[in-house]
Amino acid sequence: KLAVSIPPCIDSWLAMATSVLTRRSATAAATTSTAQRPPPCMVPGPGAWGILQMRLCSGPVTADEPTFRPGDRIFDLGPFAVHRVPEGAAPVRLDRWVMKNVCSNWNATQKLIASKQIWIVPPQHTTDQHRKSVMLPRFRPESEGKMHLEPRSYVYFPKIMRPAEPRRRPTVVGSEPPGWLLKRVLYKDTDFLAINKPSGWSVQPGKHVGGMHLQRLLPTLQFGMDEAPRFVHRLSTELSGVILLARHKAAATYAKDMIRQRAFWERSFWGVACGRTPKAGTVALPLAQERRHDREVSKPRREDDGGAPALTEYRTVLYSPMAGGLSLLEMNPYTGRYHQTRAHCAFGLRAPLLGDPLYYELSNRLNTETEYKVRYHSEDARRERKELLGAMPSLHLHSRQLRLKTFAGKDVHVTAPLPEPMAASFEALGWASFLRRSDREAQRGTDWDIAEDPHINAALAEAEAKAEADRPRRRAAAAEGEEWAEGEDWAAAETAAGAGGAYEEEAEWAEDVQDEAPKGRGRRPGGRRSAVVGGAPS
Repeated sequence: KLAVSIPPCIDSWLAMATSVLTRRSATAAATTSTAQRPPPCMVPGPGAWGILQMRLCSGPVTADEPTFRPGDRIFDLGPFAVHRVPEGAAPVRLDRWVMKNVCSNWNATQKLIASKQIWIVPPQHTTDQHRKSVMLPRFRPESEGKMHLEPRSYVYFPKIMRPAEPRRRPTVVGSEPPGWLLKRVLYKDTDFLAINKPSGWSVQPGKHVGGMHLQRLLPTLQFGMDEAPRFVHRLSTELSGVILLARHKAAATYAKDMIRQRAFWERSFWGVACGRTPKAGTVALPLAQERRHDREVSKPRREDDGGAPALTEYRTVLYSPMAGGLSLLEMNPYTGRYHQTRAHCAFGLRAPLLGDPLYYELSNRLNTETEYKVRYHSEDARRERKELLGAMPSLHLHSRQLRLKTFAGKDVHVTAPLPEPMAASFEALGWASFLRRSDREAQRGTDWDIAEDPHINAALAEAEAKAEADRPRRRAAAAEGEEWAEGEDWAAAETAAGAGGAYEEEAEWAEDVQDEAPKGRGRRPGGRRSAVVGGAPS
């Protein structure tokens, strides 16, 4: 009920404009076929007088629904969603807010803002201005990433986008169960030590690692030695299985020299590949590191163009036709390039590893359309694979066995049991009997038993006693709402771990290095990698 006084000249002009628009709309509707008619949002409205009435009736927007007009149907925002900045909110930059709530990538955030896929509407804008900004980009206000969000303003953004979850959640130092790493020891003598590295744990501290690195736990494996053990090699964060440590400097030097001569060890990796691979063979494919988005990947490249020679021996142990076809590979990387086994499976065998989305996507671009590939990527195979192994299985690559010679010339075979996700996949694929038989053979092939080692038993008892003594203080801290902080023992342990990394040696070999290693470390001039003999890459 809005009374507006309009002069006679304007009233006659509006009547004439309304009649002209009505005749034009009738002519267009008669000459346009049903298939070629414009969408409903572009059909002419009720005329100039109706448009003027709607503009006059378009008052301030409601807080929750800025595009809502009383008496009109609900306006569809389409692919966008809207967020209202609450009253009294702290000022924050637009790009910072987008990275926290919409998109985690900085470059993508800037592109979305520059292309007006994300924009800010001030609080004084009307309902029609909100609707126009949603329908046509030319009505959207210019926004920049450095702009601050004002209270009661509105932010429009693509509703299908969500920020990526952290790749790894940092753990609180000292939150592991008592003797957690001691129970993962697979072999110990006077010179070397082998442990079963869990998946998701980095070998050394780095970006996005937090407390989930084994470096700070090495002093618990000292067992009366003058120094903490040192890593002889590294494994990627996603990998699990056997990892070797030297207990003193002489053993580290010996391992370095023997690795240079390719006469120290023989490693065996188990991986579940997507596809049917040959029975046995060798993949000789030079690799080079490239930057892909925010991660490093290895891609095939000729040696003349900077590729490093890489050689992997493989053998197909089992095959299952379920879920489009899966093969169990036993691989022995003769060289140790970055992500060598994963890249050779994806590019050399054209069968990427299960649970490896990075190389799975890259491999599909190079694969040719064969009958098997079509069957593996069919809808039935995907549905069966999701039912058997889950929607997002973990990386099925495990450092299964390590064979080496000690100072005394003794042959040592160290075997690591499969992690629970990979063992569950074996059970689903019908490979459980083979796994049990392999574990029995590995147990018969070693004469070392963790239950009979006096040093480990004493260290376990000491760790449990310390945890029992600290339990009342932990409960008191939890009751007061304070976080538990470890005492001087953990500080001394981290200091000792840092001191153990002071000794650095170089070797002419490379290893599957964790993705989150600090940039600029672990490399030699000329692009060659260095060993982690001193606990830190040289």
